[in-house]
Order: sequence, then structure tokens, then C-alpha cells
Amino acid sequence: MSRKYRVAVGGTFEPLHEGHKRLIDKAIELGGRDVTIGVTSDRMARQRIRSVLPFVIRAENVKWYVRRKYGFEPYVVEITTPYGKTLDYDFEYLVVSPETYEMAKRINEKRREMGKKEIKIVRVDFVLADDNEPISATRIKKGLIDRYGRII
Repeated sequence: MSRKYRVAVGGTFEPLHEGHKRLIDKAIELGGRDVTIGVTSDRMARQRIRSVLPFVIRAENVKWYVRRKYGFEPYVVEITTPYGKTLDYDFEYLVVSPETYEMAKRINEKRREMGKKEIKIVRVDFVLADDNEPISATRIKKGLIDRYGRII
């Protein structure tokens, strides 16, 4: 494939909330249009969250956000393993949340074992809700906060 792989970011993105947007924004800040956004497959997403929108809708929501804010169509791939595309391509940066930081370290361990160079991990802090707790899909789905972090 001829596309340049500069920055990777991934997630379930269900529902797409302010924390997810901060991750995507950081990835675009680092890589411009050379960003790969991984969206977890339905099978993977449903291992963690029982009720989740289908992959195609979650991927379209991510694309819509990037098109609306940045004016270009992002490259979105389906993640079918915990490693996504990070073992296949030599990204410069991997943008993660505090929640996914440990997995990013495991990705680099696996890459070292494979004789590949490490990917620089960029950890983005949680976006806090009005109650000073992180905005999360779990809290949104429980009806505690909305996707902007406002208390319900």
C-alpha cells in the first residue's frame, strides 16, 4: 500500500464523546492527514460493551467528526485484534488514553520481539466531566453523564 503511516489511534468510539475527540485531535495535530484511525470490530467491541452500534455506524461517526472539524476524509480501518495494525506498519506515533497506555506498551514489546522499531507513545489525559471524573462510554451508557461530560 502506498499510503504513509505516520500516526495511529484506535478505539470503540461508542458513543463518540469529548475524550475520543481529544484523542483524534491529538493524532491529527501530530500527523495531519497521515492518520490511521482504527475502530474496533463488532466482535471485539461486544466483548467489553453489550450494546454497541455496528462498526459501519461507529466508523462513519468518526469520519463525520473529522470531515466536519478538519475538512478531510480520514483513513479508517477495522481493528480485529488487540494490536490492530500496529504490528503491520511502522507508525511514528501511537496516540492513547491512560486506559489504553498499558496495551501500547505491550504493542512495543511485541514489536521489539519481531525486530521492529518501537512506536512513540503519546498519552493523552482523560477529559473530565463536570464531576471531575473522566468522561467514559461506561458512564455515558449508565446515564450518569452525557457525551460532553454534563451530569444527567
